[in-house]
Formats: sequence, structure tokens, C-alpha cells
Amino acid sequence: MADDSNINYFFIPETNPSVIGVNALDTIMSLVGQVSKITLGTGIINVFSRTQEEICRLSEEIYLKTNRKFVLGLGTSAPAVIEKMYNLKFEKPVTRLKKYTKYLKAKYQGHIFWSAVGDKVTELAAQYADGVIFFLKPEKEIEKSIRIIKEKLSQLGKPLESFEIINIRPTFMSSTEQKAKKAAQMTVASYVGANEFYSKPLEKSGFENEVLRISQNFKSVDLHAASEQVSNEMIQELTTFGTVTDCKAKLNQYYENAKVKTVIAGFDLPKDEYNEKFFNYLSELINNR
Repeated sequence: MADDSNINYFFIPETNPSVIGVNALDTIMSLVGQVSKITLGTGIINVFSRTQEEICRLSEEIYLKTNRKFVLGLGTSAPAVIEKMYNLKFEKPVTRLKKYTKYLKAKYQGHIFWSAVGDKVTELAAQYADGVIFFLKPEKEIEKSIRIIKEKLSQLGKPLESFEIINIRPTFMSSTEQKAKKAAQMTVASYVGANEFYSKPLEKSGFENEVLRISQNFKSVDLHAASEQVSNEMIQELTTFGTVTDCKAKLNQYYENAKVKTVIAGFDLPKDEYNEKFFNYLSELINNR
């Protein structure tokens, strides 16, 4: 569907295939030969669960087999994933990310995008990578990050045009706005409640009260109770939700306001909700924009 539309990127996320989600590189490899126009990418894979040599070998193979239509999205992930799901030590994550990137830059021909949450990693991304991928980042924080990127690129003598700035925007479509909103609240609550990599930056962005209530309910009650603590302001700032028509208009408006180069609609749903209704919604969303 993406290849038949005017979509530029199709990203495959990865958490831990043995726990939740898919193996991003294997999944992308399975798409080789089935698509021709879109650029495939990982959004993202971590630098702990694979060696740099393995990532390099697989990425280069995909890059060549897709006729150079592949970008490698890399990130540190978080302790909640690396330590609890992979049973690995989450040590010196940024140092490791830089090390992997330096190795890959010497051997891998394609572009490397970093997942960036904090200001420091954003600045380092401008120095070491070819782009950044934001997720669950308030608009004012994106504006600050873009300023950081522009300043660093200027210092390095790199043109802004050569650096990609992407924001993955969780998007929820339903027959009514209320149903879509509830799904959006569940996703935000799951990330904030379980992962301090997202909760701490959101605290500093003015959502301290919401983060506290979400975290408390996530730990002491359940995800449903935590989702009820996601405020209207928070859900509107971090996600796009509503009918297909609403989502289409909101995503276009968000793109204009946020000043990022690319907005990716991210779909975070239970497996059984990737059904005929969802794909009908998706077809309507991505066509005739």
C-alpha cells in the first residue's frame, strides 16, 4: 500500500522479537523485491542486542538489494528493554552508539539515523549521523531540538539540507474521535508508565503531574487506570487521533507547525486490530492527500 502511494518512508520498529514485535532487519529483508519506490528503514534497532559487525553485514545487504532504498535507524533503547527483555547490561549507551556509528560509517554505504530523546544525543546526532528520529516529543521540544541541530551543523560546516529530521507521530483512526482517543491514551500510558526514557523528558516539558499520576497508576493498578490519567493536553501534544478525515487534516497541520522534514504516522495497536477495517482506514489516509 505504501509503495503504491506517495509515501516516502516505511519504517519497521523493533523491541524484542522474542517478547513483542518483530525482527526489523529480517522483516525488511522479506520485503526486498516486493517494493520499488519507498525507502525502507528501521525505526529503530538498538546497539546492544546485535554486534556492530552483524548490523553492518545485514544493513549493507539490504541496502544493495533494495537499490539503495534503505536507511538504518539506530538507538540506545532503554534499560526497560535492554536489561529486562534482553538480560544485557545497559552500560555507556551513548558511547556505544557512537562506537557503532563510527564502525558503520567506515563500511556501510547507506544513511544512518539516530533515535534522539535528549538534547545531548540530538547534538551528537548532528555530528555523527545523517538524521534524527523523534518519538513522543512535544512540539516545543522539537523546535528546540531543531535549533540545536542547526547550530551544530553550522559549526561543522554541514548543510541542513543534508540532514533528515523525522518525527514518528503515533496515529489512531476509528469511527469516532472518542474511540481513537482512548487507544492513543493507552499507548502514551504504556510508554510513560514503563519507560523512564520517555517519562523524564515529558516531566521537564510541563507534564510533571500527568507523568506522576500515570506512573503511579501503571505500577499500582493497571494500564487502563494509567491511561485515564493522560490529559487532553498531553494526548493532543503527542499523538494524532480521530476519524480518518480528522487524522489526515491533523497530520498535515502538524507537519506545517512542527517544521520537521518528515512526519511518519506510527501505528501501535494490538495484533488483532491490524484487520480489514484498519487497512481500509489506512488506504483512505495515505491516498488522495
